[in-house]
Formats: sequence, C-alpha cells, structure tokens
Amino acid sequence: MDSRRRPAGFLTQANALLRKNLCLQKRNLKTNIGITIFPILICVLLLVLQNIINNELDKPKYNCGCACVDTDMYGTCRKRECGVQYSTLEQVWSCAIPSPPRWPALIQVPQPQFRAVRTVSQPFDDLPDPSCRDSLSCPASVLITGKDRGFAESVAGGLFPVFAPTLNVTDYLDALSRIVVGSDTIPGYTQLVEPAFSSSDTLYLLQPQCVPFLSQTISYNARGIPLQLNIQCVEGVLLWRESTSVINDELLKGYIQRGGKTNEFIAGYDFLSSTEYGLGINVWYNSTYGGKTAFSFIAALRVPRLVNAVSNAYLKYIRGPGMEVLLEYVKDMPKVGTSYRVMLTYLVYEKQQKLKIMMKMQGLKDGPYWMISYGYFFVLSVVYMTFFVIFGSLIGNELSQFIHEYS
Repeated sequence: MDSRRRPAGFLTQANALLRKNLCLQKRNLKTNIGITIFPILICVLLLVLQNIINNELDKPKYNCGCACVDTDMYGTCRKRECGVQYSTLEQVWSCAIPSPPRWPALIQVPQPQFRAVRTVSQPFDDLPDPSCRDSLSCPASVLITGKDRGFAESVAGGLFPVFAPTLNVTDYLDALSRIVVGSDTIPGYTQLVEPAFSSSDTLYLLQPQCVPFLSQTISYNARGIPLQLNIQCVEGVLLWRESTSVINDELLKGYIQRGGKTNEFIAGYDFLSSTEYGLGINVWYNSTYGGKTAFSFIAALRVPRLVNAVSNAYLKYIRGPGMEVLLEYVKDMPKVGTSYRVMLTYLVYEKQQKLKIMMKMQGLKDGPYWMISYGYFFVLSVVYMTFFVIFGSLIGNELSQFIHEYS
C-alpha cells in the first residue's frame, strides 16, 4: 500500500460533488425550473383568486344596504346611513344588527291558486267549489279531528279571533298578536328580516267572516324600518274529519311534490282526548318550504303561531274571552357585520340529531368521540391556516397579514 496516497480533503470532495451535481442538474433543467416557479404560480393564482373574491364581495348584494339621509343645496350627499332598514333580503346578511327587530309571528297561508277545493280525488262536500280559484277568492281551510267532536269544534271555533274595530293598530306588534295573520311568501333561514314585510306582498288576515273594511293598506314604522302593510281579509274555514288517517290521506293527496293537483291546507289539528281539564294536540303543518336537504339550510317555518292560536282558543273557551296568552313577536339573535354567511352547520347538526346520545347507547366513550368529532376539525383548521398565512403573506393577502400581525 502506497503510504503517500491520502484521503481527499474537504475542499476537494466538495468541489467534486459540486461538479457532479451540476452535471446532474443540467440534465434535469426543465424539472428544476418547474419546481422553482411552482410557488410563484401558486402565489399568482391566490392573488387572482383574491381579486375575484374581492370584486364579487364588492357587489351591492353582499354589502349592507345604505342610503343618503342628508344632502347639500347642490344635491351632493353629505351623510349616508347603512342598516337593515335600507337593505334587501340578500343584503341583510351583511349588516351589523346589535338589536334585531321584532316581527309578528305569522302562519303559512297557501297561495290563492293552490288553496284546497273540491276535486275528484278529494270529493268532500264541505270543501270550497273549484270555481273560486278563477277569482282567487278561495277561503283557507284547517282540518280538525279528535275523540270529542263537540269539544274540538267548540275550541277550534276560536282559532281565528274576530278583528275588533277598537284594536290599537298604531302598535302593530300588539295588534297582530291578538289576531291571526299569515303570508304565502317563502320563509327565510333566519328571522333577522321577515320576508312578508320586506316586499309589497300581501298579509292575510284570517277571519271567520270577512267584511270590506278589513282589507286595507297601512303604513307603519317599525323601529326605523318603514313598512307598507297590504292587508287582505281571508275567510278561515274549519273542516271536521272523522280520523287522523283521513286527514293524512287528504293532506297527502294535495301535497305539491306528490305530482297531482296541488290542494293545500293551512294546517291540521288532532285534539286527541282533550277536555276542559287538559289540552293535548297534534299539529300538522306544511314543511314544503323548510328546505331540509343536504344542500340547503333549514328555513324558520311559521309554526309557533299555529300552536299559540290553539292555546289561546282553548284558554278563552275554558276561562272566557278575557283570558289569553299572547305571542307578541319573534326575533333573531344579534350579529356583527360580515361579508360571509357563517353557519355552524356541523356543530348544530350534531346537537340537533342527538348523534352523541345515539353513539353512547352503542357503547362509545367520550374520549374517542371528542378526538374524532373535534380533533379532526382542529387539525384540519391548523394545517389550512398555516398554509394560508404562509402563501398569503407572500402575495400580500389582507386577511393573512392581519392574522400575522395579530399573532
């Protein structure tokens, strides 16, 4: 062995390795260029996406409605105000609402052309004649049943209190809580704004018998929100049926999604074994407008007034006309202004469907439940925000810069 041969020094090895790598990378020049510019492409795509989103969110429907409340002598606006009172149904999601407005509790009334009438499949003599649809003057019907027909019909007779001319219409919340009013508009997903009051649609005043003066237009200001109430009187008809199976069959035949002729009722009441000593009822209501699918949020159906109406009718029947329990209004929770519709769908779904209780019945412990249900979303959120902040900082994304500065 030649003792004069020694291992190559550090610089020699580094030089040789550098030359070897340069030759190798020269062969893979296109790949290296692609790897180098890939982050640039990502940043450019994020920048374009941010501009597209910003342009979309700048549209009026994604911003709280505003109006000029003060102008100078030349017509130039000096003061603008934004709020629910200046917003459409699309815009109200973006408004800050520290004190949500109160809305009267309505019932869902079928549209005039779809109200229940006598048909071949529903040949009941007490149903209105089909000719009323031509003039859009059909009454709105309610089906009732129960073990004691006399008692059920007596209580149901008070479902639609008679409108008193002495009623204080200047306080519309108080006035509409003492009578039964409905709408055929599609209900919203929240109660920040009641769709029935946000347009020129008609409010239906349900009465045992209509008189001409009950149909009128009333202007009202509800806590800064100007309202134009177009009130139309509609006769509310009570129809007795012998059993719940008859009501189920009649409601099914008129169901809009069944494919046949639409024949809608306001609701149905089963008084069960109710007596003057206790009230127990089942209520049928139209859930067509609920939107309860995997691809939409659940609407706030107009059901509370149906329950309140029969409760009031029962109290007045037992204790006299001076006894009543009023459902004065419904309202939503306060919210801050935002450009996004934020819905806690997953958490609400778990609570609503009682998934935890069902899984506990099958032997699932708390540890795996919390880890799987919430740990997954926590890890996913951390990974997402990490990548968002890193790439967003490179392209000057406003939200990521705010998060970085805040942290």
